[in-house]
Amino acid sequence: MKRRNFLMGGLAVAASSTFLPGAIQTAAHASPAPAAGPPAAPSKVLSDMQDPRAWVLSSEAGSIRPDTSTHSHGSQSLQITTTGDSRRPTSADLALSGIDMTSCQWDLWLRAEDYRQIESIQLELGGKGEDCLRLDVAPDMRTLRTGTWCRVTVNRAAERSVVGNPRLDQVTRVRLKVVPASDAAPSRLWLGYLATLPSADSGIVSISFDDGYDSDYKTAREIMQGYGIPAATSYVIADKVGLPGRMNTDQLTEMREVHGWDIAAHASTDLTTLDEAGMRKEFETIRSFLLEHGYPEGAAHFALPMGRYNDLVLRTSQSYFDSLRTIDVAPETLAPGDPYRLRVFYSGSYTTESQVEKTLARCREHRCWTHMVFHRVDEDPDDAPESVSAATFKRFMKQVADSGLPVKTVPEIMRSQSPAPAPD
Repeated sequence: MKRRNFLMGGLAVAASSTFLPGAIQTAAHASPAPAAGPPAAPSKVLSDMQDPRAWVLSSEAGSIRPDTSTHSHGSQSLQITTTGDSRRPTSADLALSGIDMTSCQWDLWLRAEDYRQIESIQLELGGKGEDCLRLDVAPDMRTLRTGTWCRVTVNRAAERSVVGNPRLDQVTRVRLKVVPASDAAPSRLWLGYLATLPSADSGIVSISFDDGYDSDYKTAREIMQGYGIPAATSYVIADKVGLPGRMNTDQLTEMREVHGWDIAAHASTDLTTLDEAGMRKEFETIRSFLLEHGYPEGAAHFALPMGRYNDLVLRTSQSYFDSLRTIDVAPETLAPGDPYRLRVFYSGSYTTESQVEKTLARCREHRCWTHMVFHRVDEDPDDAPESVSAATFKRFMKQVADSGLPVKTVPEIMRSQSPAPAPD
């Protein structure tokens, strides 16, 4: 069984052993090209990094330079070197002629030497003064964990702060600011490409559940239906189906055939501990189970166990699935820039109503994808962080219903949303 493999599409890495640490001397991971539909051009290419004079250092600390040894597009990238001091970020500025960014999303291709050395990556949009909109490029820095090229698309819902009254209809300065983590060592980040992308027509919410607990069937489903929320996605583990506390095959059939839920792929093994043969066995086991039981749509979508992945996991998974869902926490763009690193709103006993309210409001205003992920919905919750009380879940679902946002399953969204068009 062979599926599309999008790796290395148009990307090049020429890093030598003298340039990169041994831990990251690996082939670059390229995000997928569109899966379906006619490719649309980016709204505006802001920088393809081929002009070494376009970017200037705007901070007193750190350094920037063009780098021809690793690049996502063309023949070079911009290398940004941090100080390791969280009080002294490194900033690089790009001057623009005046671009309308009132209704767009942003497309960046990044590579981090060691994501653990970085506290935040901020994209500032402004003009001559200090007024600017500041966005969190990677609200969850684990998105850059592989050390290879990563496509990160950013929605306005990732707003960090607004300084003054920036003119977003006439942006003349873009600043990329890299803030080191506390007690960090100097480290490098590479920027390979920067563009804008069109915004979606509407925000969308998804409700998903991991591990196939029977509370999906007994509790969560009824609460959702009570608020007019038709269906969710249940990511199940093949060898757990039918065990105590888990849904059985009859319940899965009812969830799909009667209630319209999608039954998708999951596993319990940390895939980063396996070699390629072991990964393929895991993927083939769950896909075979789902296909044999009549869930071909869900069989194309996989939730990473414990959210863990490395470059080998990303590359191998593309032979089996159309999407890979992480637990990296960030607003996902519509369309997703990388369907093999889908980001989520991860929910548990620690999640508050105010967090849900704020997230849904931003989803509605800025038209992103809010993918709420749960595990158990318990009438009598225990102390586990993945156990959400039925009463709390009911309040969350009321908030979703009151938001007026459409609610769709993961396969529904991925069928209707081609990945954001990747540049040549």
